[in-house]
Amino acid sequence: MAAVKKTGMGNADLGIRLESQSHPDLTPASPFDMIVEDGRGPQSELKGDVHYCLQFSIVLAGAAEVVFGDWKRVFHRGQAWWTMCWEPHAFRILSARCIILSININVDNVGNVGPCSHVDWLAPFTVPPANRYCPETPAERRRMHYQARRLYYLNKLRPANWKTHCWLLIHQMLLEASEAVEKVSSAAESPVFNLEMSRIQKAVQLVRTSPVPPSLGEAAAACSLSVSRFSVIFSSVMGVSYGQFALRVRLSNAANEVRSGLYTLNEIAERHGFCDASSFCNAFKKIYRCTPNEFKSRA
Repeated sequence: MAAVKKTGMGNADLGIRLESQSHPDLTPASPFDMIVEDGRGPQSELKGDVHYCLQFSIVLAGAAEVVFGDWKRVFHRGQAWWTMCWEPHAFRILSARCIILSININVDNVGNVGPCSHVDWLAPFTVPPANRYCPETPAERRRMHYQARRLYYLNKLRPANWKTHCWLLIHQMLLEASEAVEKVSSAAESPVFNLEMSRIQKAVQLVRTSPVPPSLGEAAAACSLSVSRFSVIFSSVMGVSYGQFALRVRLSNAANEVRSGLYTLNEIAERHGFCDASSFCNAFKKIYRCTPNEFKSRA
């Protein structure tokens, strides 16, 4: 749903060529962005991608088919789908015109809305695709459409405190989706994804809150799991290895300090557990596709 970079990566489940999205502007200081796709159809071919952030998309007009592995569904006006980090997916426009609003969220910032937050914010993304919340009734679809349009205009017009309004509205939408998922889960067997997510939640929280994320062994111990079992569960739930996730969080926090200009590169490297400024710059460039100084100049 955004500008994408071709990776040459194929996906047997989707039967299409996938592309990979980078979102270098997502940082703790700017934890979300929004993309509007206004497309013409109907399209015969699926367009697939993966991205390192969380994403949810709402159809503002028209209809689109979305595919996750061997699961697919058609989404209409006021309906939404949810995509976990690094989760391959694809879509195609089915109507003459289709407008889709996609919200990208920095995973290590989701849920940062205050001390009273005890919601399973990742539930809408981590349950199997068939169990993810999609507005079905006319009232639910009208509400989702209204919320999406409000986000769209806040992002477009940017009045005073627009980012705060957007961040709170995004979490209101996540809260409603999480509660809807919980209702479905309580009426049936608890989804495996939710159970597995709860087993690694302590490690995810430690990575988010520690200046330097714990080692793989420390993270596994915090979850009372062996390193091998922890690694398997973490990769299955998060779609990326623990090491890759922890590095993303470190660099995301470091990028915020690069942008602030309050610290030298050597100080930032030391604060976030890199050997030296050179090691930090090399890791930064691999993820953000630019040097820290280039990143700062874009601020």
